Order: sequence, then C-alpha cells, then structure tokens
Amino acid sequence: MRVKKMMAGALVSVPLLFGLGMPVAEAAPTHVAFQIPVVKGLEVGPGGVPGGSFGTIGVVGTVGETPGAATFSIPVLAPYDSQYNYRWITVHWRNLQTGATGSVDIRHWTTNPTSGSTGYAASLPTAATAPTGPGPILATATEQREQWNAPPMPISLIPGTGVLLVS
Repeated sequence: MRVKKMMAGALVSVPLLFGLGMPVAEAAPTHVAFQIPVVKGLEVGPGGVPGGSFGTIGVVGTVGETPGAATFSIPVLAPYDSQYNYRWITVHWRNLQTGATGSVDIRHWTTNPTSGSTGYAASLPTAATAPTGPGPILATATEQREQWNAPPMPISLIPGTGVLLVS
C-alpha cells in the first residue's frame, strides 16, 4: 500500500516538476500611444481637409503580438474627405540596440466605397507590422502628401514620436 502511494505521488509530482501539463504564460500585447502625436500643418482650401490647421493624428505601437516586431496603427480614423486620397502616414523606426531601420505606410482615414477613389493612399491598411527585431525602438511618424509630377512630401508641422520596447 505504501509503495502504491509513493508511485502515485511520483506520477503527479514528476510532470509538475518539469512543467508538463501546465499552461504556458504568454504576455498580452501592449499598446503604446506615441508620446508626441503627429501635428498637422496649415490647412487651406481647396486642398485642405476638415478639422482645420494644426490638428493631431494619434499613432499607436503594439508589441507582443509577434516576437521581434511592432505593429503601428491609427486608433481613431478621420472621416473620409476627397483630399485624403492623397495623404498617408509614414512611420520610420530605428532599433537602438541593433541599428536596424525601416518604415511602413498606413492610412489614417476611413475609405468611401462609393467615391471610386484609387491611388496609393487609398490602398494602404490602417495598421502595418514592422520587423524591428528585439530591443528599444524609436519611431517617428509624418503625414505625407502625394504631389503631381513630384515625389511625396511631408506636410506635418511636428512629427509624432514614440519609444517602444520590443521583445
């Protein structure tokens, strides 16, 4: 009888000792609002958008969804305006530990399916994942505007800035 109790105890304690059958703890994704939002520039017609000059665009970095990556998104999308067809947010990032750099483009406004809008900005997602690698990440975000017969140019007065720690 005593041997049976010892065997039963061993059968229970050995898996617990090695962590077998135990749930694996996973960290929930962490959403970090950029410490400085994008501050838009002067808005004058006919190329201006609703909301007026010097409005802000919030950007959020999410870590913990994918190892070694950060997802950048816009939590509050602006309502559609035809001038938004030419605008988007570019998030540039740098891993301060490894020196790796990159950028992602995201749309910061809602689309209008009846407008028939096409173009680069309309095709963008509202969130994009960047393969940053693990370490502290410094990210800046600027509002870009498509130009006729010229490269896009930043039109934000103050770029948004955020610091993330990617594992």
